[in-house]
Amino acid sequence: MEYGMFTNPVQGEQRSLYRELVQVNRKLEQKVQELNQAQQRLMEYRKVFECTGDLIYVFDRDYRYLMANEAYRDCRKSLFPDLIGRTLPEVIGTDTFARVKPQIDACFAGNELSYEDSHHYVDKGTRDLLVTFSPVFEGERVERVACLIKDVSERKHLEEQLRQSQKMEAIGTLAGGIAHDFNNILTVIAGYASLIQINGEESEAAAMAGEILFSVERAAEMTRSLLAFSRKQEVHLETVDLNLLVAELHKSLARLISEEIELVVRVSGGEVCCVADRGQLEQVLINLAVNARDAMPGGGILEICTGIAELEDEEVAPGRYALITVSDNGTGMAKEVQERIFEPFFTTKEVGKGTGLGLSSSYGIIKQHNGAIRMHSECGTGTSFRVYLPLSGERPRVESDGSEGRLGAGSGTVLLAEDEETVRDMTRLLLERHGYQVLTARNGQEALELYRHNQGRVQVLLSDVIMPRMNGRELCEQVRQLAPGLPVIFMSGYPADVMSEKGLCGGGAYLQKPVKPEELLGALRRALCV
Repeated sequence: MEYGMFTNPVQGEQRSLYRELVQVNRKLEQKVQELNQAQQRLMEYRKVFECTGDLIYVFDRDYRYLMANEAYRDCRKSLFPDLIGRTLPEVIGTDTFARVKPQIDACFAGNELSYEDSHHYVDKGTRDLLVTFSPVFEGERVERVACLIKDVSERKHLEEQLRQSQKMEAIGTLAGGIAHDFNNILTVIAGYASLIQINGEESEAAAMAGEILFSVERAAEMTRSLLAFSRKQEVHLETVDLNLLVAELHKSLARLISEEIELVVRVSGGEVCCVADRGQLEQVLINLAVNARDAMPGGGILEICTGIAELEDEEVAPGRYALITVSDNGTGMAKEVQERIFEPFFTTKEVGKGTGLGLSSSYGIIKQHNGAIRMHSECGTGTSFRVYLPLSGERPRVESDGSEGRLGAGSGTVLLAEDEETVRDMTRLLLERHGYQVLTARNGQEALELYRHNQGRVQVLLSDVIMPRMNGRELCEQVRQLAPGLPVIFMSGYPADVMSEKGLCGGGAYLQKPVKPEELLGALRRALCV
């Protein structure tokens, strides 16, 4: 008989037991392997639990700490080095526990919930927190609750920056649209006032018309401020020495502020130059000085300094910037005022004492120059504005200005395309009074048909840019196919650079509304070479 062969009942029973032992051994080996894998996963979970920067702890139905990760233990170790086994009221305080107990009890009822809270840390100050309570079930009963506390201060700060940026962009778009429509109205007022002046000569009506034109110019300044805020104002760039700019404005600013305010100017020892629109920078400085003056009704110190600073910011490219600082020791601003200070039409001044456009236009001007403007203010201490502009290594140079056109008689036929009826009628009347024959059209399509029927007569096309059915650029292209050399003059309430970016103008002269009569007549004479 061979070894291992079972030939009787006893041997058969041994064989059966042997097989069972083999199966049990295999199951034990499988269990050991599963336990090892579970232990490995537990170690990995524990590592994540300990290494995360979020605060995590677990407590039972008696509100006793069962476990807490390193971040949470570090947060509490100064007062509770032996945290495990203590109760929540003992550690977080009875008042805080009473405030969060309803959420905890709701979690023990099986509901996961989150809420936002804030906490003041000795080393980090007040931080915004997202607190999440999660139930831990054993069967159908919640025996423990896990709490995760996440610091969301940075996220909330970025979200607030995004909301503020979106709000400013929306307000800017609205402001730009208002300025465009308002410029059309001002064009009509200025045109008719000029006609009254011409007809009235030395009469009282002519003098009144002069006052109207003066008011139109003031209103035009307001629309330019709105366009500056919406970043839709054309800039005339040159190299500007900020030391020289501030020094030249010293006397003007001194007259602007009251005698009770001391004006202190400190310019940098070296050159501080930037590429900018000089007139717009002057406007920014005046706006900031006026704001400081109004913050010191009882007198104080207004200080203007220049320098060079390093800037690292989400809104502008990091690097060296020319810096202008305008500071006062006035009343300062509350937080809710600071949050709205750059909004157009927002003002804390009495009715009639401020338009609310000064700081908003300054904000738009600096943004348009690829710079940044920062403010720090404390109630009872004062306010400081820091204006950053990209630094330039070039020296300033003087550029000559073009000459203005003069009023005088003209001749020739003008095709006028303008969708605003009041602007169209006023422009037609103005041109006819100065010797021109005028054909008028309400849109580009109508103007094209008029030109086709009067091709031999029309000597210049005067067109609005934005019109229904066919815009000014499309009209220009169609007319130029029929007469390649025809002079074209565009008019719009938006600046030329904005229209160019949108591809809505090109191939002709450009006048921004409100258009002064002398500017329009001068442009026509140049186009006709008269």
